[in-house]
Formats: sequence, C-alpha cells, structure tokens
Amino acid sequence: MAHNIIKLVKPADIVTLVNALLGLASVILVIGGRINDALVLILIAVVADAADGAVARKMGFGALGENLDSLADTISFGVAPAVVAYAVLDNWNGGISGVLAGLYMVCGILRLARFNVAGRKNVFTGLPITAGGFIVALFVLVRDYVPYFEPAFAVLLVILSVLMVSTIAYPKHKSPVLIAPMALLLVIYIVAFYSGYADSVKPVSMVLLILIFAYVLTPLGKKFND
Repeated sequence: MAHNIIKLVKPADIVTLVNALLGLASVILVIGGRINDALVLILIAVVADAADGAVARKMGFGALGENLDSLADTISFGVAPAVVAYAVLDNWNGGISGVLAGLYMVCGILRLARFNVAGRKNVFTGLPITAGGFIVALFVLVRDYVPYFEPAFAVLLVILSVLMVSTIAYPKHKSPVLIAPMALLLVIYIVAFYSGYADSVKPVSMVLLILIFAYVLTPLGKKFND
C-alpha cells in the first residue's frame, strides 16, 4: 500500500534532510573553490546528525528515519569529504587524489550498508562514517599547521577507510559529560568562523581533532592488548 510521503516525515527526519542539504552545499562550495566554507558545513552536518537522534528520542521515530539517516550520512560524511579530499590533493597528485577519494567514499558506503543490515547494537562495528567526515574536515582546516600535509592526509584517508570497514568495536558515547564539551567546542568554532574570528580559534579545532583522534585510537589500543 502506497503512503503519502509527506505524512511519513517526522520532525527528526527534517533535521536529517538538513544534514543532507548541508552535505550537498559543501560539495557545491568545493566546486566553487571555497574549501574552508565547505569544511565548516561538514562540521555543522555533524551537529545535525547528532541532533536528529535527540529529536527522534524526544518526539518519536518515524518509518523513514533509519534509511533517511544513512542516505544523508552518505552525502555529508561520504561524498562531501571525498570531494574535499580530491580538491585538496589534486595539485599534489591528481591520480592518487581520485583513487583516495573513491576509496574513502566506497568504504563509507559499505560501513553504512553493514550498519543497516546488522541491526542496532550497543557498539559501532567499524569507525562511524560521521567520525570519519569529522576528522577529514578538522584535519584539512588545520592544514597550514601540519608538516607534509598532502602525504599525511593521503595516509589518513587510507587509515580512515580501513577503520570504517573494520570489525573494531567503537563505543556509542551518549553521556552528556563526554559529549557536551566537544559539542560546545564545535559550536564555538562554527560561530567564530562565521563571525570572522576563525584564525583566533584555531586551537579549538586542534583540541577537537585531538579528542576525536583519542576516540579513534582508544579501541585500537584495547584490541592490540587483548
């Protein structure tokens, strides 16, 4: 039986669609050469991705929710970071940049597909694609402070791709004590960027990058120690 698609859309789904639109806008900005603006839209998409879950828990889950979320994440944290990677690395090595962008996007899509068929668990299997997109955006934002940025970024893309399709268990952090500081720093950076003070809060992006790297590396340490 066919359903009126508009009636199936819940408040959380609207937030999810905003996430997708942010990803599309990010790609458009990259095409226009506005890399930093594109990166900040990916960061805002991270906020939207977290917000749709909170809205869904408060106002109810819809029939479209999980599928919409994966589709939006594909755009914002799969396609958009891949396009950024290609644009940033193209002058360094055009052939490798295309391969790395494709590798990252394909691994991200596979990660989301596995999540959809595996069902909900209390941990993530493989690095969440949102974390991957978050890292790409932050790393490129601080590129002026990274020695040998292009080769370092190329290696990072490979590592993120492998981690997304790995079987490493990543925790689902829902504690406000853990999430609130990172969310606050993220909002501070976004507001400062659009207020013209992006350079003044570069340390904020560095702190965020360190925190997200800690999330990525902690399960790896546990796995090797087992």
